[in-house]
Amino acid sequence: MNQKNFLFRSPAAISIFILILTGWLISTQYFGLSLFASQKSLRLPQLGAATGDIYITHEWWRLLVSQFLHVHFLHMLFNAMCILILASTMERKHGWRVLLGIYLIGGLTGQAARVWAYPLLVTDGASQALMALCAATFILLPKSRLVWFASLIVAIQVALDVHAIAGIKAGHLYGFFAGLFISLAIFFIPGKQALPVK
Repeated sequence: MNQKNFLFRSPAAISIFILILTGWLISTQYFGLSLFASQKSLRLPQLGAATGDIYITHEWWRLLVSQFLHVHFLHMLFNAMCILILASTMERKHGWRVLLGIYLIGGLTGQAARVWAYPLLVTDGASQALMALCAATFILLPKSRLVWFASLIVAIQVALDVHAIAGIKAGHLYGFFAGLFISLAIFFIPGKQALPVK
C-alpha cells in the first residue's frame, strides 16, 4: 500500500498518533523541558492528567485527555507507534467508528480503573487504550500478521507490570478486557462487513 492510500484509509489512526505526539510536545514546551526529557508526573494534572480528585471535582474529561500525556519519551513513542500500526489496520478492516469505539471505550475504562485502583497516583498514558487494541486484534483480525505483534506487546506489558508491582496493573487489565468485550460484540453483529486485510 502506498503512502497516499495509507493516509486516505487511516485518518482516525493517524489522528490518534498525532494527538499523542502533540500531547508530548505541548507538555515539554509548557514545562520548558527538552524534547527527550522525562516529565514530572505530579505536574501533569496541570495539563489534564487524572488523579483520584476527579471523584470530587467530577472533571471526567481528564480520563480522555490523560491518554495523550506521558512521563517518558520512549514510553510515549512506543505507545504511539504500536497504536498507529494496530489502529491503521483495524480502521482499514472495520472502519473508523469501530476503531474509535475500541480505542476510546477501552482507554476510558482503563483510565477509570487505574484512577480507582491508585487514587493517589497520577494517571496518564495511552497504554490502556493500546491494551484494548491488542485484545481487539485477537478477535477482529485473527488472520492478520499483526496477531503476533499484539501478542508481543501484551507480553512486554505483562512482564513490565509483574516486574514493577508483582501483578498486572488495573488500567492495563481493564483496558484489555474492555477491548475484548467490545470486539466480541462487534464480531457477533449480524451482517457485519469488512474489507480484506493483506
